[in-house]
Amino acid sequence: MRFDYSTMTEGFRSERPIPLPNPPELNKTGNAVIWLSSVEVYSFGVMFSVSVLTRQSELGLILGAEEHVDSARYASILFGVELGDGTKLAIDRRAPRGGVLEVRNSTGNAGTLHGTILLGPVPPPGPVRIVTAIPRLGVSEATVTIDGNHIIEASEQVERLWTAPPPSQGLGGAGLRGGNWFTRLD
Repeated sequence: MRFDYSTMTEGFRSERPIPLPNPPELNKTGNAVIWLSSVEVYSFGVMFSVSVLTRQSELGLILGAEEHVDSARYASILFGVELGDGTKLAIDRRAPRGGVLEVRNSTGNAGTLHGTILLGPVPPPGPVRIVTAIPRLGVSEATVTIDGNHIIEASEQVERLWTAPPPSQGLGGAGLRGGNWFTRLD
């Protein structure tokens, strides 16, 4: 990790991530497609933006293990990562010491989902294998590989924007008439 932060929120607010080019399609069948909309590299990890579309418009989708969902209403999207050193991580499973693979947010409607998944820290050299499946919809496991060395190179180029949180601006002029464009919108 190039930079140290007291919280993950501070890290996200303090860095401008480096996007990897050409994020891959992860899994595609006649019933569903799962792809990475973006892969953003921070000094402390990788944020995967995952998008999913399915033909089954009556089911909601959720990122996580099957035992955590109401199977009558939802289909679970399984997501795991195997690192170059053999470490295996999966959403909703205990990560090895020091490792993180967690859903940061997830939204969607029936048959659609967009979510972000954090992998931390930056993976070691070697391949990063991403494994996905949607068992409820008959979408079996598929594996796609990203070069972990590209992730390491990008993490070394991340720009730290500031070293401490900005001082509080109070209300920042909210509700006050003044000379800037935003306060004159009313």
